[in-house]
Amino acid sequence: MSPEVALAGGFFLLVLALVGGGGYWYLQRRESNGQDDGAERLLAGTLEAFGAAVPARDSQAERYRKLLRYAGFRRPEALSIFYGAKAATSVALGTLAAVGSLLLTDAGVQWLVALLAGGGLGYLLTDRVLVSLGNRRAERLKRSLPLALELLVLALESGQSLDGAMLDTARELESSHPDLARELASVPPGILSTRSRQDQLRQLLNQNKEPEIRRFAQVLLDSDRFGTSLAAALRNQTRYLRTSLRQQAQEQARKVSVKLVFPVFFLIFPAVLLVTLGPAVLQLMDSLQSGFGNVIR
Repeated sequence: MSPEVALAGGFFLLVLALVGGGGYWYLQRRESNGQDDGAERLLAGTLEAFGAAVPARDSQAERYRKLLRYAGFRRPEALSIFYGAKAATSVALGTLAAVGSLLLTDAGVQWLVALLAGGGLGYLLTDRVLVSLGNRRAERLKRSLPLALELLVLALESGQSLDGAMLDTARELESSHPDLARELASVPPGILSTRSRQDQLRQLLNQNKEPEIRRFAQVLLDSDRFGTSLAAALRNQTRYLRTSLRQQAQEQARKVSVKLVFPVFFLIFPAVLLVTLGPAVLQLMDSLQSGFGNVIR
């Protein structure tokens, strides 16, 4: 079988899968009958059904579950949805690379190499995107934590309990800092349902990679276990965190001058030389030409 026939068959299967997924999405949308789930949940259902057929090792699945928790995806079906997105990205990029190889090069094994390279790129790209989402979320949590700690201190010093203070703080931060608001709001309902406060705080500690959030959860654990003053500990952490953020901003500001060396040298400096020395060079050439005739030609 020729490479063109094999690639045409693979492209036909890809189109068939896309049409089938689109049909499934359309039927699910009609069955949802205008509910609040919307297109995102329907797409998530399609990717979940696609990812359920992808085989995976237990160690790899546990690693991806941890990365998904760090990125804020804590639903039970998040791993299957991620596997579906991973497989769909690999198939799509591999097919596009193979088609581009056949269109730009002669027939041969280049299309197979392009297919494998595109599939590998799609397989690795989803991992990088997931890690990047986790890092960005950790940075957002770190920047929003000082305000949350100050609100918690005010609520605790006014006589509120820890659960009520966390709920009020989450309500105040819901619009401006939704990531941290969801983390704080998840603790009191878990305490009221099935888990103890220690278990719920340990879950808050384990499902975040940001060190400041983990330190905050550890402070709450120690206060609940030993009965220490929570407001004073949170105030000290707020002072330390604001100092750390200020030093980080100063460090980034000092790096700006070093980062500007390369664009200034390679982009601005040649234009400055051309504008300042260009007329002088032209005048010098005219003087030499008039003085020595055609010597310099």
